[in-house]
Amino acid sequence: MKTMILYASKYGFTADCVAELKKNLNGETRLVNINSDKIPALDDYDTVLIGGSIYIGQIDKKIKKYCLSHLDELKNKTLGFFISCGSAETIDTYFKDSFPDILLEKALTLDNFGGEMRPDKMKFFHKFVSNMVEKSAQKDNTSPMKPLPESILRMANTINTHS
Repeated sequence: MKTMILYASKYGFTADCVAELKKNLNGETRLVNINSDKIPALDDYDTVLIGGSIYIGQIDKKIKKYCLSHLDELKNKTLGFFISCGSAETIDTYFKDSFPDILLEKALTLDNFGGEMRPDKMKFFHKFVSNMVEKSAQKDNTSPMKPLPESILRMANTINTHS
């Protein structure tokens, strides 16, 4: 089995998650950061896992554009989609807004890897927004954003079982 994990990571949390995912997948796996790496041809891969972080309600535009422009090729692959998001209440909406319905329906797995604030790496605006989110969560007494390593393992197990 040859797998490509295509992802976008703004401050490193998603990159850390896909590195962990790679460790748990059987077969040859290639990580491709859509913002810095050359994207290989899909012909070389049986399985394609695609995702990224959600910022201000949106996934990286390049991920969305890639899925739309490679729709026909992706429909013929074993697929999985993931997001990194700390807001569990809106997960279904984020998946629907981030990826084409036809691909979501075909996917073996849809997983949220959770989230983690990394203010030391953030630009001013994202730092400002993350502070507002954190204060709101404290005020509403809701749980803070946290990584979900069990989701990474679940995705790996699902893909490994079906390959």
